[in-house]
Amino acid sequence: MIGHDGIIVTLGRCDDMRAEVFVRFARNGCHGTTLTGTITGPRRGRDTTLPATARLVAVPDEGGVSDLARAVLTEPAFWTPELPNRYRVEACLSSPHGEDVRLDAWIGLRRLGVRGRSFWLDGRRWVLRAVVDGTDVVAARMGDVGLAVPAGDDAVLVQADEVGVAMVAILGHGDVSPARVASLSAHPSVLLAIIDVPSGIDADVVTAVRRASGTMQLGRAVDGTSPPSGLDDQVDFLAVTLPEGEHPHEAWRAGASVPLVAWRRRSEGEAHGRDACLALQRDLASWRLEGHGDQSSWEWAGYLVG
Repeated sequence: MIGHDGIIVTLGRCDDMRAEVFVRFARNGCHGTTLTGTITGPRRGRDTTLPATARLVAVPDEGGVSDLARAVLTEPAFWTPELPNRYRVEACLSSPHGEDVRLDAWIGLRRLGVRGRSFWLDGRRWVLRAVVDGTDVVAARMGDVGLAVPAGDDAVLVQADEVGVAMVAILGHGDVSPARVASLSAHPSVLLAIIDVPSGIDADVVTAVRRASGTMQLGRAVDGTSPPSGLDDQVDFLAVTLPEGEHPHEAWRAGASVPLVAWRRRSEGEAHGRDACLALQRDLASWRLEGHGDQSSWEWAGYLVG
């Protein structure tokens, strides 16, 4: 994943006892430099637990220098909405000419992926429940619901990283670029991003953007009142959009090869937190069981309202 303030952070091999973390400066002209520093944590809110410090050790290239460094964290604390653990990276990029560049940034280590037709976060199945309902991160935390926001609300995302709220970034046409998606993936709170462009995006662009998304899952919005289009292999999931009061097309009963997030679009101000998501979940559960008692083998991977 991509770190803040000009560093690229990649999570290597990891489990509950040990995690490899690689750090690189996200800038050009780093030839002949050496990166060193520390990673300290975890920190979570006002916790007073004594953090541990791991040393960043340069990973030399053939010439004996490198802008890449590695640290090993023991008993790592990964970021989840319930436990928004973060680590402080203090790094120095040294050059032979004495021109050092120093950096101080906060990162979150996120284990997020797909198993079958479900999202898995930190080793457990995770179901999205989020609303397109303003930018009050604290209220969302208290209401146990995620938020979907336009991709440009960076200040909101920083607060969500700290407080612990699952965020969904809505990508308009101008947001569908590798650089923008990489910057969104830097926020551990941004678990999902949805390409919401009615005219569609070129397949090559989607492929490049997906490569930049790290462990953030990239999806696209599709019309749920029409049959599936068969393009699921371009993205990690599909956001199946539904007008208020309508159900998916019958063809969606067969599911898809990727997770499906139900997105009921409602007028501004009509979404009412987690209750709106639970109402959508109940409605679609009834729909799924209609028609000769069909109990399909799949479940919706998430619910988004607004």
